[in-house]
Amino acid sequence: MGGGNGHVLVFLVSVFFFIILSSVDGSQYKQLSTIHVMNSMAKGSGPMQIRCKSRYTDYGMQQLGEGTEYRCGVREKAVYYCMGMTGRRIASWHAFQPRRDGNRKAVFWLVKENGIFLSWDNSTWVRKSDWETD
Repeated sequence: MGGGNGHVLVFLVSVFFFIILSSVDGSQYKQLSTIHVMNSMAKGSGPMQIRCKSRYTDYGMQQLGEGTEYRCGVREKAVYYCMGMTGRRIASWHAFQPRRDGNRKAVFWLVKENGIFLSWDNSTWVRKSDWETD
């Protein structure tokens, strides 16, 4: 193989790898945001069950004790849902929405007897979901 052909081959292989690597979406490997869910139910209410998931990621059912916090990472620009259950109550909410929360490093959720509350600064809260009973 002549010297000129070798350089062409190296160039073509380099271009091929550049195209392949640039087409891979790196957002799946980095954390975009963190969902924080805090159990602020009344003392004596016991632990609650919580499950957060997106179309692509399922964190499974977790137990969240009174006064404790659950965290999960947002790894893709997709809607993340959370569902909470305690006693005979059940609630579900959009824990992360790309259009609403896309530029936020953290999304905070406070679980209380009178509903599920959203905050971006962990101090100003807005009720976004209510409990349902069976």
